[in-house]
Order: sequence, then structure tokens, then C-alpha cells
Amino acid sequence: MKNIKNSMLLKLYFLASISIFLFASCSNDDSSGSSGKLEVTGISRSVVDDPLVEGDRKVDVPTDIINAGNYYIIRGSGFSTLKSISFNGLESYFNPTFVTDNAIVVLVDSKTPYYNEMDEMKIVTGKGTLSYKVAIRPPSPNITGFPINPNPGDIITITGEYFLRPVVNFGDIQVEPISSTLTEIQVKVPEGSYLKSLSVTNVSGTTVAPETIGSGIYDDASTNIWGWEDLWDDNNELDKAYAKDVKQGLKCIQWKSGEWDGYVIGINNWSYHDTDKFKAIRFWIKGEKAGKVKFFANDVNVEANTEIIEIKSSWTYFEIPYTAVGSPTEISNIGFQEFGGFGGNVIYLDNIGFVLK
Repeated sequence: MKNIKNSMLLKLYFLASISIFLFASCSNDDSSGSSGKLEVTGISRSVVDDPLVEGDRKVDVPTDIINAGNYYIIRGSGFSTLKSISFNGLESYFNPTFVTDNAIVVLVDSKTPYYNEMDEMKIVTGKGTLSYKVAIRPPSPNITGFPINPNPGDIITITGEYFLRPVVNFGDIQVEPISSTLTEIQVKVPEGSYLKSLSVTNVSGTTVAPETIGSGIYDDASTNIWGWEDLWDDNNELDKAYAKDVKQGLKCIQWKSGEWDGYVIGINNWSYHDTDKFKAIRFWIKGEKAGKVKFFANDVNVEANTEIIEIKSSWTYFEIPYTAVGSPTEISNIGFQEFGGFGGNVIYLDNIGFVLK
């Protein structure tokens, strides 16, 4: 199964497709800058890529369906004075730089209504308005949470958005939902799901969760991979079930750290033998104040084992490769040291775990 797409690679594919279409469209523009006739002759999706299929990524693919949350190229004429473009009554963003008389690149708003709507694209220019009939569908699923370390036979709830007629897979094992709504799916975890990726497919596409089954160190609570913990200063306050502001699930870790203090999480012996399957440590982190944190694996006193990261006052995802922390063959512990240099910070941690190779 394909790993989660690298966002920079997707941007490069998107920009490549835009460059191709702009070159072709500009070469077709007439000398006056506008053909005068407002019409749509075709629609293409900028990038098409099924995350479950290797090597299938394509750019500029003709389509007669709009899936909200994606970039599209609208071809035709009379677009040079574009004022707005909307889908089912909701305007979508467009960059004027990516508009010629013959083409528009538009990011269709993910909140575009799609249920029992008129399936209409409306283009407003300085010369007139065009309504165009096209099927509008929801974005691909958005997975916001699920238990990372379930056992086979457990019934779990997957939360997210746009679960319209969902299909759920653990790796290549398809399971039938027990129940589903647009925001929740209940499924029974199958045998053979360990270290498999969970994916949800709806009428518009497939989304693969970034966390593999069984890879969680902290997921609402300590998992079976968590061995022990240590605060360098016992006066620091620690809440491992903080529920007021979480990134995934229902709870996160709140650590009220003094200046330069540290927090260490030990990894149990069972996990040592599995680390050859992993390539990185992942976690979400934020601070009450933006600042710095030193992340380390095994030993904070060995410089090669440490990585200083910039944290924000909003949740940020980090993936620290083993190569950045001394290329260990085993992980005995991971840790975080407050490194802001301004007297301490309140640090929040969530969804800590390993990244599969």
C-alpha cells in the first residue's frame, strides 16, 4: 500500500499541470485578450491519484464530476474578466494569476453543498454570467480520529467527515461497516490488521489515515507500547487526560514545563523488537506560547540523538526520522525538553507513535 502522499510532491504535480495548461491556454488567447463569447467547453481535474494504487498519479484529467476540496481546470472562453465562480451557490477561491481567457484554475471549496442541490457551476465575468450544469459531489473522506491500537474483534468508531456510502479497509482487508453516518463509522477490527493502514473510501475518493494500526504510543491514553514516564522536575504539572483542546480523539497530554525541564516516555521491551519495521517517530504538539522544544531518543546528552523543533500555539504535526536522532536500532525512550528560553511553557502532546517504513 502506498504511504501518505508528500504534500510538496502534490504541489509540484499541481504546479506542473498548471504550467502546462497556462502555456496552452495563453497560446490560444486572441490578441484582444478576450474572445467575447462566454462558454465552457470542458472540465479537468488538476491531479488524480488513488492512494491505494502505486504509480497511477495523473494530471489534467477530463471529468464531468466536481469533487469539492480539489483543484479543477475549467476550459472555454470569455474568462479574462472573471469576477467570481461558484458551485451550488457557494463561491470558490481562484487566483487571478491562474486565469486566462480560455481557462480558469479553481480550488472548489470543501464546504460546497452537494446533497439535494442543483448541480450548478456559475461563472460571473465583466461581460456576463454563465450557468453550467455539472455534478457536484463531496470531498474525499476526512479521517479525524480512531483508536490506533485496537485488538482484532474490537468494535471501533472512526470519526471524520464526508462518509457518504463508505467502504473501510485495513490494508487490503475490506470490512463492512456496522453502522455509519456522514461523520462516524463503526467497524469490527479484522484479524491481520496489525501494522496495516486504515482507509476510508466514499463516492469521491479514498483517504488513508497517517497512523498504522498498532503504532500508537499515546492515543487518548498510554498504549501497550508505553513503558514508563519521568519528569525531570516533579513540580511540573502533568495531565495525561486533558480534554479541553485535543488534536485526535478525546484527550491529550498537557505538560506545564519549567524552563529547560524535560519529560521522558519509556518504550516497553516488546516494542524494541518491532522498531526495525519503523522509520520515524510522529506526534502532534503545540505550546501555550510559540517556542522551541528539544526532541530526543534514548539519550538527551548525546547531541546526535536530539532534534530542536519550532512549536506554534496551534497544533503542528512532526515526523522525526530515526536518521535525525542517531539512527538507533532500538528505541528505549523518547523525550521532550522545553527549550524556549523564556521561563517555561505549557506544552500539549497528542497522537504519539511510530511511522511505518
